[in-house]
Amino acid sequence: MLFERNKMIRFHHCDPAGIVFYPQYLILCNEIVEDWFEYGIGVGFGPLHTDLKRGVPMRRLEAEFTAPGRIGEELAFTLQVLNIGRTSLQIEIVARQGDTVCFTTRQVLVWADLDGPRAIEIDDEWRERFARFMSPAQLRA
Repeated sequence: MLFERNKMIRFHHCDPAGIVFYPQYLILCNEIVEDWFEYGIGVGFGPLHTDLKRGVPMRRLEAEFTAPGRIGEELAFTLQVLNIGRTSLQIEIVARQGDTVCFTTRQVLVWADLDGPRAIEIDDEWRERFARFMSPAQLRA
């Protein structure tokens, strides 16, 4: 299953040419991850960090910019879990304008104890929550 969210490209996302300034895609992706936790996983970043003392700092980031996003467009963002390791998970976020892919990122997020801070093992409950956003083919592998 994919997590999907639309984001309006606003003036503050853009450079003087009216296209998304590339670092803004990373900010939008962080919003997608926060939305995914709140509306997909069921725990918002506030309670995740302050009550549960857990976080998902980024260990690795790959990004590909394939088409410009423009001011006033609404981009469809999808998030999918590609892999769940012992202490981290790999996700892919794709931003599209219609059928055109504008941006793709693959990220490795560490499951962290914020009291450490340190990476910790992803327990069965969280592994199950994350796995709901993997494709059936990935689950069989």
